[in-house]
Amino acid sequence: MKNITKKVAVAALLLLPVLAFAQSVPSPTVPTTGVRSLDDVSRIITTLVEWITGLFFVAAILFLFYAAYLYLGAAGDPERLTKAKDQLIYSIVAIVVALLAGSIRFIVESVLR
Repeated sequence: MKNITKKVAVAALLLLPVLAFAQSVPSPTVPTTGVRSLDDVSRIITTLVEWITGLFFVAAILFLFYAAYLYLGAAGDPERLTKAKDQLIYSIVAIVVALLAGSIRFIVESVLR
């Protein structure tokens, strides 16, 4: 009796994974990709420009912090102060360019439509 119970238990454990495979899983729908119209091209370019503008803006802010670090670390040295001020001007120009890049995107989109 004990031997039969062990065999039935082992058989049940071996057949248990088969029950899991009996459940059918619907195949997921794969989204179609690719360019199908001019709107798709516009959407891709818009997304790309938004990402690049965002990265450029973050880099400009980091350079602004670097300019502040140089300015605070100059300790009255005229040469280091000049370098810090130049870096500050460059970073402000970069921020302005990053902000203008977003508006240029809207101008180009309006011309293309």
